[in-house]
Amino acid sequence: MGILCAILSLPVSVLLIRWLMKKKTENPFEKGDVRRLIIAGMLSMVVAAVVTLLIIVIRAYRLIGLDTLKLWMSNPDPETVKTSLAEIRSRAAGQTYLSAFIGTFLSVGLVEELSRFLFIRLSTGKKRFAKTWLDLVICGGIVGVGFQLLEDITYVNGDLITAIFRAVTPFHFTFGAIMGFYIGKALESGKKGYYIPAVLIPALLHTLFDSSISALKMDDLFLLLLLASALLLVGLTVFMIIKINRWAKRKPVQELRSEGRAAD
Repeated sequence: MGILCAILSLPVSVLLIRWLMKKKTENPFEKGDVRRLIIAGMLSMVVAAVVTLLIIVIRAYRLIGLDTLKLWMSNPDPETVKTSLAEIRSRAAGQTYLSAFIGTFLSVGLVEELSRFLFIRLSTGKKRFAKTWLDLVICGGIVGVGFQLLEDITYVNGDLITAIFRAVTPFHFTFGAIMGFYIGKALESGKKGYYIPAVLIPALLHTLFDSSISALKMDDLFLLLLLASALLLVGLTVFMIIKINRWAKRKPVQELRSEGRAAD
């Protein structure tokens, strides 16, 4: 399923990157810069995946408990393990949506967006090709595309419909573009307070969508929440595309403050 997701999402990713490059009419990025941004997105996905896996292992250990682990080791009978797993699923199913939202925020949304923020800053902080806040929006979008490309390759759950949905909904592009906007504003104004919404807004949006998928497994009534969050993100994706198109037509776009960059 991962390869199928990647194949389906590749044309959308290429079109997005080519479109973003056309918005960069002044001081165009070199091909090497674009490649570095895509690789930065992929590396951010790897780091986020490792951290998320560690968090999941820790949470699973706390949920299973030492006694259950000892029971499995002393009596590796399939029926015993099956019974223990059923009890664990039962306890996990008893969680509320709020607890699922918080857990998803801490283990997925915040982790992935912090990782993306780190790699956007690493790939653009000392680079001369990111001269304006609009450049940071474009850089954030490209890093988001790189993140989603690798995530699609490693995606193993779902079916054909899920693969098609992931391919045509480049939400990580949206998260990256929003993040890039606030990073650009921070560098343009010299106010590092913009870094907070740069991470927090994408993390909350990311968590809302992912937690609604988890909530659907608890109760079919959460289908409306899933549809609403999906429509919200689709709307935000369209909104960001429209805004980037309009921002690119403004002349001139203010360059980043030198003291803001020097502070990094």
